[in-house]
Amino acid sequence: MKKLFALADRYLQESDWKTIALLKFCLLALGIVVGTQIPPKYKKTAVAVGLPLFFVTYLPLMAKLIHLAAEPREEEEIL
Repeated sequence: MKKLFALADRYLQESDWKTIALLKFCLLALGIVVGTQIPPKYKKTAVAVGLPLFFVTYLPLMAKLIHLAAEPREEEEIL
């Protein structure tokens, strides 16, 4: 498991925002496909599990983004 996490860390370090965006769209598409396969009987349960999980993961990500946007930027040197 440690090797898998190390590989994921290395992958993210070598990726730019476009790659991460594609990864997120891929996961969104997978979620939509899985969501269409859930029988109507279990859709409320899936929403009851998925929605809190979404907020638990989304809020820290947005907090980090807002914190980053609020920081004063250092001027980059032009070589």
